[in-house]
Amino acid sequence: MGFLLSANGLLVLYITIILFKLYYGDDWEGLYESITGYGLGGSSMALFGRVGGGIYTKAADVGADLVGKVERNIPEDDPRNPAVIADNVGDNVGDIAGMGSDLFGSYAESSCAALFVASISSFGITHDYTAMSFPLIISSVGIVVCLVTTLFATDLFEIKDVSEIEPSLKRQLVVSTILMTVGIAMVSFFALPSEFTLFNFGTEKAVKNWHLFFCVSIGLWAGLVIGYTTEYYTSNAYSPVQDVADSCRTGAATNVIFGLALGYKSVIIPIFAIAIAIYVSFSLAAMYGIAVAALGMLSTIATGLAIDAYGPISDNAGGIAEMAGMSHKIRERTDALDAAGNTTAAIGKGFAIGSAALVSLALFGAFVSRAGIKTVDVLTPKVFIGLIVGAMLPYWFSAMTMKSVGSAALKMVEEVRRQFNTIPGLMEGRAKPDYANCVKISTDASLREMIPPGALVMLTPLIAGTLFGVETLAGVLAGSLVSGVQVAISASNTGGAWDNAKKYIEAGASEHAKTLGPKGSDAHKAAVIGDTIGDPLKDTSGPSLNILIKLMAVESLVFAPFFAAHGVEMANPKLLSLILFSLFAITSAKVFFEERFEDGWENRWVVSDWKKDENTAGVWNHTSGKWNGDPNDKGIQTSEDYRFYAISAEFPEFSNKDQTLVFQFSVKHEQKLDCGGGYMKLLSGEVDQKKFGGDTSYSIMFGPDICGYSTKKVHAILNYNETNHLIKKEVPCETDQLSHVYTFIIRPDATYSILIDNVEKQTGSLYSDWDLLPPKQIKDPEAKKPEDWDDKEYIPDPEDKKPEGYDDIPKELPDPDAKKPEDWEDEEDGEWTAPTIPNPEYKGPWKAKKIKNPNYQGKWKAPKIDNPDYKDDPELYVYPSLRYVGIELWQVKSGTLFDNVLVSDDPEYAKQLAEETWGKQKDAEKAAFEEAEKKKVEEEAGEDAAGSDAEDEDEGETSDVEGEDSDAETKDKDGGDDEELHDEL
Repeated sequence: MGFLLSANGLLVLYITIILFKLYYGDDWEGLYESITGYGLGGSSMALFGRVGGGIYTKAADVGADLVGKVERNIPEDDPRNPAVIADNVGDNVGDIAGMGSDLFGSYAESSCAALFVASISSFGITHDYTAMSFPLIISSVGIVVCLVTTLFATDLFEIKDVSEIEPSLKRQLVVSTILMTVGIAMVSFFALPSEFTLFNFGTEKAVKNWHLFFCVSIGLWAGLVIGYTTEYYTSNAYSPVQDVADSCRTGAATNVIFGLALGYKSVIIPIFAIAIAIYVSFSLAAMYGIAVAALGMLSTIATGLAIDAYGPISDNAGGIAEMAGMSHKIRERTDALDAAGNTTAAIGKGFAIGSAALVSLALFGAFVSRAGIKTVDVLTPKVFIGLIVGAMLPYWFSAMTMKSVGSAALKMVEEVRRQFNTIPGLMEGRAKPDYANCVKISTDASLREMIPPGALVMLTPLIAGTLFGVETLAGVLAGSLVSGVQVAISASNTGGAWDNAKKYIEAGASEHAKTLGPKGSDAHKAAVIGDTIGDPLKDTSGPSLNILIKLMAVESLVFAPFFAAHGVEMANPKLLSLILFSLFAITSAKVFFEERFEDGWENRWVVSDWKKDENTAGVWNHTSGKWNGDPNDKGIQTSEDYRFYAISAEFPEFSNKDQTLVFQFSVKHEQKLDCGGGYMKLLSGEVDQKKFGGDTSYSIMFGPDICGYSTKKVHAILNYNETNHLIKKEVPCETDQLSHVYTFIIRPDATYSILIDNVEKQTGSLYSDWDLLPPKQIKDPEAKKPEDWDDKEYIPDPEDKKPEGYDDIPKELPDPDAKKPEDWEDEEDGEWTAPTIPNPEYKGPWKAKKIKNPNYQGKWKAPKIDNPDYKDDPELYVYPSLRYVGIELWQVKSGTLFDNVLVSDDPEYAKQLAEETWGKQKDAEKAAFEEAEKKKVEEEAGEDAAGSDAEDEDEGETSDVEGEDSDAETKDKDGGDDEELHDEL
């Protein structure tokens, strides 16, 4: 099996490259970009084999063990057990086909990643075909080395005892690793130039051929370390598994606790091995080094697969022997082979997980390179959010696969129980069970239950890359890799330890084991429960995580160009704007721009790249919102907190000279806005829409602005002579969570009106309500206040006299209550005097009372004169080249939704549009909002009621109060920071 898989995989890959080369010629980058699809195909099949096969085999295994061994107390693989055939078939489906497809996927992906990274190195530039084929040569040498290694197992060492089986299998790993190291050295020095250049994320790195030798070698030896570490923690020849077996004395609970602890601890050494391999290989040859390190770990895949398949084949042979009623000696021999195979299978899983980590990292590097990402900064919100979500995915995936096994096993248990209870003579061996029905249950379950986890793996990169961009997707891939590897190792080793702890008790090969047995003892039953729990961990969830991290990475690599281009308008927005304007002109010459965000709106609007470099650019969603009057009436809504948003649309240039200008739109703050805007802009002249942002000059800015308690007003800012002028009047805005229509009307007589929901809220003149022009009159700069000008409103009363003896009143007087201390000695301490206290009679320095000044002339004001700088502008209202409408804002809380944008010269049409859209839907929207609030209150009331039944009173309540106080303080602080930031912006 090992040779067939590795040789076929290499052969098909090589043939594919040869065929593609006929089309691409010397375009190595294009060639190997296409070849990445080979890795995606291999991983996609591995998803079916690993996940589907794992569900199949474990559903049958758990069902057979729970009813057969635990409830009916019959031996494993007993032909009376209806699930025994499904169990044996499952060994082939999950442990042979599943493991094979998994390792083949890693094999294909690591080759594709290495080839792709090599294509952007100096190999591709100089067209060095041998050097470009270095990854394929490594795999070829690995096959030859594994052929030589088989001699050590079959010809050079004869196995005379059962105890020699396992060492013989493990010996092949060591021998193949040593021989492969020699082979790598030869290939590195003969196939590669002595020095070449790698392009690492835009920077050049000089690499020598011996660097790649060390990269491949460290991957190879890291695999061996992982394999032997896995053996130590899963073989019953060592203390960790023996400790787990000993914990079965006190029941299944302690067995589970010890098994979980073993699994967690077993992660340490493999992770350090992987980390060292990554560090060394990246230091020597960047991402190419990691890719070939993964190939090094997989170079002896033929031997690894052979010894991994050993266990399931032996297990099947034992099952056949048991069902055929062969002698007990044969079963003992197959059990010995199976026990050795269990350890080697665990080693194989360790190899698979370790190689998956390196392969995924290599694919991650290739994805980053192909997507054009220069740096992946975890401090940026987009990347960090992706990182958190990616780290969660292995747990979500494991939950799905574990539940799938549980659901399928439940049906299997019910079926096995049904047959034992309804088929007469089955338990006595006089009747034959219905094996086919159990096989059907496992088959149906494996196909049906693999859909949710499969969809999670396949859709996550597509959704993340399409909706949130390549930076977020990079975070998802990194997060899933970091947590997925560790969850996979712990799950696989925990399950393997429980399995071998059970076999340790059953075999009774040592004095310690005999004290725990025999079969059927309480300790053995506890071990069977642990083994049953561990089955889906070691054979389904754990190994399947390899597929999660690899398939997401290779899928991202294949679709990287699409994700990188996401958000870039494919159509010409200028052409679309012209077409739209022509259509509007046919129906109404008074409408310059109208947008209801119906089909094709993405082609009419251009999302700016502003703030993308800082990873603080928000994403717009096309939606009708959480509550609405018509779910089909959609607008665009901000979707991410603490983000900048900039989007614009172009329309044919026009001037509002001699005509009324109407600017109208609807806005809804679903998030109960605390700090942020809901304003829009009209822009003139030539604007680079891709660079449209906060520094872009605009003509008019209009809309609601809310920040804290101090700012809740309508912005109306006019640009005149390259200076922005804010309206001087306060116009309160709406602050609820419903849609509202804001209308700004500027007339040719330089008057204006601001309407909210078709109701006029403010009106006046551009001359008086904005400081657009210098004042008509100014103070006379040469005027001076007359010297005899009396501007004192109050003077001292000349008739007021100071009372006699007023100045004799002391400020302080001796304290009458003070007494001389008894131990006071005048000769030593001096003459004692009482301390002083303020005198209540003392009124301070005397001042005459104030009276009105009879000669008061008032405050002097300079006379006004005509301002020589004043010049009237009869076209104060005119904007001669209006051409764009845009939204540019900062939002602390997202959720603001814009819709029904209008630029027109007809206030009546604007009013009609508002009534047709907002007016018709406002009542339904309000009802939907009130219903949502009602449900929210009911849910909160339910949570409060549930919380009141809790028994954690003193400590819990104190903790909650402290937490609430802390949250309140944090909220107050954040609110203040937000308001300060808003003012600064």
